[in-house]
Amino acid sequence: MAESFAQRRNAVNRAIRQVRKAYRQADSLGETLERELDRLIDRKTIVSPESLRTLYQKYDAYLNAAAQLQRSLTAAIQLATSYA
Repeated sequence: MAESFAQRRNAVNRAIRQVRKAYRQADSLGETLERELDRLIDRKTIVSPESLRTLYQKYDAYLNAAAQLQRSLTAAIQLATSYA
C-alpha cells in the first residue's frame, strides 16, 4: 500500500527534526570550543601543550557532531527527493 501525502510529509518532517537536533548538538559543542579558545586567549600565562590537547578534544567532538549533522541532512534530502 502506498504512503499517503500526510505520511510522506510527516516522514520528511521527522528527518528535518533530526537535522535540527544534530545542528543544536554541533552548535553547543561549537560554543564550548569557542569558550575554550577565549579562555586560552585571555590567559596571562603561556598556553601549555596540555591545554592544547584539551582544545583539540573539544575540536574533535565538534567535528564529530558536524559530521553527524551532515549525515542527518543528507538523509533528509534523500528522503525528500524520493518523494519528489
